[in-house]
Amino acid sequence: MSRGRHTRAPWRPDVPALHFVVPGDPATRTGGYAYDRRIAAGLRTLGWTVHVHRLGDGFPQPSPAARAHAGAVLAALPDGARVLVDGLALGALPEAAERESDRLRLVALVHHPLAAETGLAATRAAALRDTERRALAAVGRVIVTSRATAHALAAYDVAADRIAVVEPGTDAAPLARGSG
Repeated sequence: MSRGRHTRAPWRPDVPALHFVVPGDPATRTGGYAYDRRIAAGLRTLGWTVHVHRLGDGFPQPSPAARAHAGAVLAALPDGARVLVDGLALGALPEAAERESDRLRLVALVHHPLAAETGLAATRAAALRDTERRALAAVGRVIVTSRATAHALAAYDVAADRIAVVEPGTDAAPLARGSG
């Protein structure tokens, strides 16, 4: 059953589906977005239907309008949907994650804890630790990009058995010829 004005393709029980929720523009040329695009492409190659939902800019410090939009995106997803939320957004949306946790199958994708970002004031880092801890408590599983990130999430009360490490890879390329 769907809430809101979300339209979706006809349900096919033989095709797994994922709603991938990302902040900003997923076409942005950064390592984090490249990782997100690779996950979506890999799942599609395996036969999954992947719906990418863009939340807009400003995360992890969204404006009230961006926060409301993110909540509306999650609320519009069909009951029981598998939803992968990029941690850059999820850590700033604990209320939405808590509100939707019984209805959606939420999974977090954590590239690194938000509070670990360099240059943050101590009060901002503490606030991010709190909101990310709350958001992570609301999800069923957590995907991380490294064992170091998995270990760091122990400080966020995330049990190791809820974490899967999916390390970034590289495309195969021919060997480069040396200059001598």
